[in-house]
Amino acid sequence: MRLARLSIVLLFTVSCAGFRTDSEFLAGRQALLRGEPDNARSYFDGVAQSDPRFVSREVSPPRSIWTYVGRADYNAGRYAQAESAFEKAVGQLKEDDIAKLYLGLTRLRPPEPTVSSKAFSLQEVTYALREGIDPKRVATLARERGVAFDLNKETETQLQTVGANNLLLDELKKIRAENTKGSRSTDARRAQAAKELTDALTGLREWLAYTISYTSQGKFWDPAGRIRNQLQLCLKMLEARPPDWDALIANAEWVGSMFEEESDRARRDEAAERNRQLRR
Repeated sequence: MRLARLSIVLLFTVSCAGFRTDSEFLAGRQALLRGEPDNARSYFDGVAQSDPRFVSREVSPPRSIWTYVGRADYNAGRYAQAESAFEKAVGQLKEDDIAKLYLGLTRLRPPEPTVSSKAFSLQEVTYALREGIDPKRVATLARERGVAFDLNKETETQLQTVGANNLLLDELKKIRAENTKGSRSTDARRAQAAKELTDALTGLREWLAYTISYTSQGKFWDPAGRIRNQLQLCLKMLEARPPDWDALIANAEWVGSMFEEESDRARRDEAAERNRQLRR
């Protein structure tokens, strides 16, 4: 009897710990999607510390917690830290093609410039816009203080959602470009990045084709074919000699952000159809 009670206690403890880990991961993911990479990083760090081999099954395809640690650092412009996290993710989960995609992208990004400790973070810009500060005023402050992040497809969309206009986005890009002027990835890193991107894009294309053809959720994935078209475009761009690296970065980032969004949308659409069938 005592052994049975102990087993129940252990199972309850493990279950509670797993629930906390899942909740912490989901909170971090929501912060990432809101444009708060520093808040997201703190949640993901908590998950990684409690379960460094955590793999989320809430998103498709499955991803390592280190992929999300890297995503938070990538969106915050901390490319060296992001690269290390993505390498851990690939080491843990070889089929984590999202980690491979962003690992390749980090190698194409210029080295992080030295910026003022007062430089605006993405999270600070997001917060200022949410608080109703005029985008023109935010642009002026960013010019005075500098910025500590690059805009990518995901972060640009996040800032537009909270009120950023073209004037502010253009100014942020100009400021960051001035800070990184003359900085370029070496040919060796570009070659490595090209291989990683090719592997990642091919893996994602194969995963998507299998999911659409052979799984119940497949009919809700990429119904218009936009992601498949973009995957094909990126692979074609990689075949060019030399590739248009800036255009490739933008298009590959779009793929990464769309897989994040599509995972949620497919899940929602599948649940909605199931509810409609139950009501019949």
